[in-house]
Amino acid sequence: MTTFPFRTLVPSGLPAEIRPDELQFARRGTAQAGTESSAEPAVASDGFTLYIGGEPQSHVFVEHQTHLLFDYLQRIANVVDLFAPTGEPIAALHLGAGALTLPRYIAITRPDSQQFVLESEENLLDFVTSHLPLPRGTEFTVRTDDARRGLPWAATFGPFDLIVLDVYAGSSTPSHLTTVEFYTQVAAMLSPQGILMVNVADDAGLALVRAQTAALAAALEHVVILGSKDLIVGLGEGNAVLVGSPAPGILDLVPRLAAEGPHPAGIVEPGRLAEFIGDAKAVTDAELEYGA
Repeated sequence: MTTFPFRTLVPSGLPAEIRPDELQFARRGTAQAGTESSAEPAVASDGFTLYIGGEPQSHVFVEHQTHLLFDYLQRIANVVDLFAPTGEPIAALHLGAGALTLPRYIAITRPDSQQFVLESEENLLDFVTSHLPLPRGTEFTVRTDDARRGLPWAATFGPFDLIVLDVYAGSSTPSHLTTVEFYTQVAAMLSPQGILMVNVADDAGLALVRAQTAALAAALEHVVILGSKDLIVGLGEGNAVLVGSPAPGILDLVPRLAAEGPHPAGIVEPGRLAEFIGDAKAVTDAELEYGA
């Protein structure tokens, strides 16, 4: 029987496991380098997937840490590549760490960036970095805390050019991280041109995606949604990337983001946002009785 690196996480008690890939496909190159995305077989894959509670949470190619496997993360990386001048350092806040895939990517493509991480599992990052080493020179500041409860700590380092929310308890995002009030708190930590991105996994019909889009649109003026064409057009299951900003600059990136893929790609632009949200309602703290 094959065994893989394993740890029981604290405080959740969920099992975490790191498994090596077999044959996989990876994104080669970066959008900011002007290289087209492509899918190529990794003949001798150096990829590893972090599973938490039996669910695949993150993936890392340890020898090629700017190569990204998951489609949603490629879409996030395209925004990272394009929203600021090539190679320019940024201030980034990561709500949820996983295998630190995106902090690794930013450390390589935007050296000297200031990065901060809020992660609720006390022993996850030690487990990850002991088995999936960080690129040389990677630095970030970490606090072990709930992504919402830790916001006052994070705010002392702001404002941020980029904030990424990618938090899951098993297969779903904790409900207190989906409300209008939460998104408003996070939005207040952005720089005037800053961008907030949210990874939302959902079933067909996208009830969660559409409700969280409504909540994000209540907190930020400019919102677009990135995903596969099947997800965007057909409301099929998968991961959507919600992108919001207080400034309209994100809208100028839409043509490039559409071209970069992964393909077939779809984008919900502001003019279609209300139609996309449909009858979904933004959730509030009062409805959850959060903080009561």
